[in-house]
Amino acid sequence: MAKKKKFYRKVLKNGVTVVLEPRKTGIVTLAIAAKYGSINEDLREKGAAHFIEHMLFKGSKKRSSKEISATVEKKGGILNGYTSEQLTAFWCKIPSKHTNVALDVLSDMVKNPKFDESDLNKERQVIFEEIKMYKDSPRLYAIDRLMSHLYEGTLKVPTIGTEKTISRINSEKMRKIHKEA
Repeated sequence: MAKKKKFYRKVLKNGVTVVLEPRKTGIVTLAIAAKYGSINEDLREKGAAHFIEHMLFKGSKKRSSKEISATVEKKGGILNGYTSEQLTAFWCKIPSKHTNVALDVLSDMVKNPKFDESDLNKERQVIFEEIKMYKDSPRLYAIDRLMSHLYEGTLKVPTIGTEKTISRINSEKMRKIHKEA
């Protein structure tokens, strides 16, 4: 019989919830997640959470995009993120002796994003290409079409958004959503 894993959960005074699962490995995975996903978006701004996820990798007040990835990678780590209907998350897997590096980079990305207008316009094009890739994937396209017929409101539009909704999002709007989330 498999041994049940122990998770520890604590809500800090500042409202942050910390969940810990101790393991006997030399690797740690840290994640920072916000309870803000595509379900929280207005239909006119669908895809904003996913767009913000992309932009947090584009630099902070402390680090450039290259410095964000290099800081983690030179310590043997990997860094990524994802957006779902319920949340947006950023994670780092790194040798446990560098936990402080991962925590510093993740917290810097999440707390101090630049939201530079030129980066925003470049990343908008990346998302447009992602939207095209979704349409070229029969499985993903079928799921998106099914969702559009099953649901009303925000769930009927893919998490990634549409070219029309992504085109509407500027750095000012992004800062406002980020602050509120």
